[in-house]
Amino acid sequence: MNARIFSDAMSEIDSKYINEALNYKKKANKSRWIKWGAMAACLCLLISGASLYHAENRYPVKVLSDSAGYSDEIAELPHWEDMEIYNQYNQIFVDGLEYHANWGEIPTEQIGAKIGDVVASGWDEYAEIAGKDAHRYCNATVYEIQNISSQCAVAVQYDGTNIYHAAVNISYRPETLGQFIEDLDLQNNLIVNWASYDYHKPISGYASIRFECLDTNKVWDLMLSNTAAVNEFDDLDFDLPKEILDICVSVPILGYENISISVREDGYIITNILSTGKMFYVGEGNTKAFVDYVLDECDGYEIIYSSNSGDYTPE
Repeated sequence: MNARIFSDAMSEIDSKYINEALNYKKKANKSRWIKWGAMAACLCLLISGASLYHAENRYPVKVLSDSAGYSDEIAELPHWEDMEIYNQYNQIFVDGLEYHANWGEIPTEQIGAKIGDVVASGWDEYAEIAGKDAHRYCNATVYEIQNISSQCAVAVQYDGTNIYHAAVNISYRPETLGQFIEDLDLQNNLIVNWASYDYHKPISGYASIRFECLDTNKVWDLMLSNTAAVNEFDDLDFDLPKEILDICVSVPILGYENISISVREDGYIITNILSTGKMFYVGEGNTKAFVDYVLDECDGYEIIYSSNSGDYTPE
């Protein structure tokens, strides 16, 4: 077949078939790319979904009853005769300082020198409601507590009892972190319970995460080692550094349980041990190192409070 005959034969073919032949490979390639693109998109969705699920369920759930956490019920004010004696006569004045008694019990072997005899006072709320005299008084003896400054707390023994209750100075204000630690003998009296952290879940919002079994040495080395830190707390300053996480501690000898040492931005810690605020700069490097230790090395779980823990089933 010469060139002329071939050209004539080609001219007899419908141009539609020629165009289809020329474009076949292009269409096939386009279809293949669409297919692989769809598969890649599905894979990305699966990975994103898995990451989202992991972030939403990063911590296992632990359900606590309201008795172990929070309750919406308002506690009824107890009647005078139903109150413990340290609640009845909780106001004590010693050498111009006002102390408030609480449930903390001082062991006999830790009772120091006698400070003096006092008259403790209390207030009967129900008597006031009834229009009667609400003042109540009880004789008591006040003692020093060994290794604890009387500027912080004293021991009170009410007449007719054999128990020594802690009474704390409600206006105590240390100048430095070191003075605070020494005055309360925190090296021997501080108990570290757990750390709490508000974790932002991508779907359901914030969750309270609790980290237990903290290394107490980490608390002392990173949070409480800067003994020269000055107490910068100001009752009138409401623009405090933002909280990062909270260390829950107890000082049972003075009647404090599950109280806060709050780790803040900009290298600060704040605590309300002894009922008054105290703020110390311990260094941004220390606070960051402690937060990283808790989040990276400690096992945590999400806390959910329920009136009946058996009613909740984790998803």
